Amino acid sequence: MNTVLRFVRTTLVGGILFLLPILVAVMFMEKALLIAHKIVKPLAAHMPVDRVFGLPLPTLLAITVIVLFCLLAGLFARTVVARGIVAGLEATVLAKVPGYEFIKSMRESMPGIESPETFPVVLVRFDDTSRIGFRVEEIEDGRVAVCVPDALDAKSGAIHFMSADRIRATDVRMAATMKCLKRFGVGSAGLLGGVFKGVGAAG
Repeated sequence: MNTVLRFVRTTLVGGILFLLPILVAVMFMEKALLIAHKIVKPLAAHMPVDRVFGLPLPTLLAITVIVLFCLLAGLFARTVVARGIVAGLEATVLAKVPGYEFIKSMRESMPGIESPETFPVVLVRFDDTSRIGFRVEEIEDGRVAVCVPDALDAKSGAIHFMSADRIRATDVRMAATMKCLKRFGVGSAGLLGGVFKGVGAAG
């Protein structure tokens, strides 16, 4: 019974976390389109055509304004000033949000968004078994802080402080690892087969 309840809870939380960004994006685009439509409506009234490619001209102009705004925002995000603002927000506000650093690292591990701050995926040896973990940072005494996530609910787990010889590096992406954990380990052969080859399950 506890297993069923845990599965329902983790599945429900996972569904909410999956849908929430989509709902926020839809609401944002709806509001942005409404505002842009009001801005371009006077301009569209002076244009010689009412429709382009079957779309009402005000709607098309509003979409164009939003796309241009997103492009400009993307260019600004690459500047030193924008990175400083984001770093300041992360240090003062976002870092205090539970799970923010972990979710941020998971996002940055996706193809095309690679970042030096991504937590490397490692295999952690416990006696005669190995578990998937994320190497967080090194400690002054030579030990390494490793986050070992739970299956199904990979956003929770335990932090272990271990000697470096019990940790094996991999070239696996964090996003692929999270997907594997959520599927009860299905796909482990393709994910970690090369890591285990010739070294045995003890890592």
